[in-house]
Amino acid sequence: MLRDLTGKAARAAEAGSGGASEWISLHGVRRILTLLALAHAFGTLLPRVAGAAGSVRVRMDLVENSVEGPASDRCTVEGIVKRGRDEYHWHLFFGEVRRDSGASWEPIRPRSGCTALDSQGSSSPWTLRGSPYLLVDLSVEPKAASGRDVRLDASLLVSTLTGFAEAGSPTYEVKKERRILWVPAGGSAVIPLLVASEKERDAFGVRELLLRFRALNSGSGSRIDYGEIAVTADVPRARILLDGGLVGRTSSAGPVVLDTVRTGEREVIVRDPSGREARAVAHVGKGRRSIVSLALLPKSSGPVPIVLRPLGPNAQDHEEFWREKDGAIVVRIPGGEFQMGSTEKEGEPHQQPRHAVRVRSFLMDKTEVTWGQYRRFAAQTGRSLPKPPVWGMPEAFPASNVTWEDARSFCAWAGGRLPTEAEWERAARGDDARKYPWGNDWNPARCNTQEGGPHAPTASAAYTDCVSPYGVLDLAGSVWEWCRDWYDAGYYANSPVENPTGPDTGQRRVSRGGCWINSSWGVHSANRQGIDPMWPDPTRGFRCVQEEAGDTGK
Repeated sequence: MLRDLTGKAARAAEAGSGGASEWISLHGVRRILTLLALAHAFGTLLPRVAGAAGSVRVRMDLVENSVEGPASDRCTVEGIVKRGRDEYHWHLFFGEVRRDSGASWEPIRPRSGCTALDSQGSSSPWTLRGSPYLLVDLSVEPKAASGRDVRLDASLLVSTLTGFAEAGSPTYEVKKERRILWVPAGGSAVIPLLVASEKERDAFGVRELLLRFRALNSGSGSRIDYGEIAVTADVPRARILLDGGLVGRTSSAGPVVLDTVRTGEREVIVRDPSGREARAVAHVGKGRRSIVSLALLPKSSGPVPIVLRPLGPNAQDHEEFWREKDGAIVVRIPGGEFQMGSTEKEGEPHQQPRHAVRVRSFLMDKTEVTWGQYRRFAAQTGRSLPKPPVWGMPEAFPASNVTWEDARSFCAWAGGRLPTEAEWERAARGDDARKYPWGNDWNPARCNTQEGGPHAPTASAAYTDCVSPYGVLDLAGSVWEWCRDWYDAGYYANSPVENPTGPDTGQRRVSRGGCWINSSWGVHSANRQGIDPMWPDPTRGFRCVQEEAGDTGK
């Protein structure tokens, strides 16, 4: 089926005004320049004087740079290619989609596959739920060798789904491309395949797709076979590591299927934001699916569900709990006195004066509320989802574009409330009035900020060193966070010492913590904003707190 689709797409392009010129006009100079920059960065080389080459074993990997950061090999195929003979055609696809309510498409899953097709065009080994989003026909021929380097001539036919015809059949935009690659001994050469648009990033969680080529001795290597692993865990949005590398996150929606996993024994680890792990060894057979089910939570002591399930102390030696309602990890923040605000030398007038505050102990969400949690809330309450930010609503990313009332309603549904400004700062600074959650010295590598992150939002808890003295994550950078209090620039001059809750009335609500586009000045723990509570900002989210005695049954 996939090969037939590629052929139809190619014929449609040839009947038009030229596949390559249409591609450039539709995708724009910016994407082409980005692809060229990627090719240069990954070492695609220019032709040089060379000798003859006979047969070469070539290995090709489809490499994905995901929205969450880590690169992974989606699939691999290899074969012996000979000069002057076109025995191997490689065929791959990425993404499965279906028709939406109109003529456009919506994603099913970011599945991929690679295979070698013989000259007779053997049938595809894949059974798809929908239509492939990206199709590539590829042939490679060795042309020359220079020392231990090999020159490969690659021909690509790339078809990208654009929509669906009236009859329901998919329509594709096609480009043809020829590339000359010099593959160094022991190294690789790369062809950029896709720089994802906003819709593609949202649908598939991918930033770029690359084709990586390695040339091996024709007698070396062996056939690579693949299977699948379906991973489930009792904690959603936990990291999934395959043989030590991050490959995804668990989901509350059901099993996460890792496809194109090489056969053999593979170690699967599930790790929550506090570093707790569960692991298993999966035996992956050719064309078979292995089931891995892992448990991070302690077993309940009785048949009645509990609101908070104890998890034990975290790495900072503070107790953590699992909130059944939405799957959040919450941290016990001890009560006590601390110095709130900035000194005259450190901050701005609305952050002054520094003053003593005492708060009761409370429980705070370890991470910002994610889209996965917010979707559960919306589904159970009937509340509408906010407008998606341009990067979409990945399950593990912080929920944003929410108003203050949206945030308050979620926390009430989950059994808590928004933190007071004093509680938020207590969780970030601890007892020693530190400037940042980890200490007084700025370290841009610790958090997702303008100076240290990818200049884009990331999953909650992606920066495990962005941690407070109690083990709370992402209190600097990531997204701004709504607080319970009304904002008053002069409130600190008259703030009570015991459990301050802010002014009785106001026009703006407090927002704390800075976000991924702020520098170190904007993310220090005493910084504060007053924001219109009706303003849904894509760089603003929230987390919840709970009254310890009421919610733990004490």
